[in-house]
Amino acid sequence: MTQDWTETHLKEIIKYQRQLDALPGDGMEMARIETLSKMLVLKLSAEFSERYKHVYASRNQVHAEAYIAAAKNKAAQAELAVIDLRREEAEAYGNMKRWGNAFNSTKEEVNALKYRVRISIEDGSSRRGS
Repeated sequence: MTQDWTETHLKEIIKYQRQLDALPGDGMEMARIETLSKMLVLKLSAEFSERYKHVYASRNQVHAEAYIAAAKNKAAQAELAVIDLRREEAEAYGNMKRWGNAFNSTKEEVNALKYRVRISIEDGSSRRGS
């Protein structure tokens, strides 16, 4: 069995978020980009997508087995057999979507910061304090 590394990654993400919260708003775009990029590397969205697919596959298997085994009311028996898996699947789906959205939002924030840095360099505002 593989080690569940999500807790370790979550702690790292929280650490990086605290670093971001401590940064001043203006003039720290490069530091923000670096920290956000480190957060992206952790890829929890992929882990939760995989977990969702595993629960989905298990639910389908249990449903099919219960359907085949039932003497009558096959569909009802199969649905009753997967109620707990449906709940687990719903939770896994929520985690997958939540972390997928977080991943995409972080990518968008990095791109916006890179754009601000590029504009700042082009108009010379990054050298005003010199």
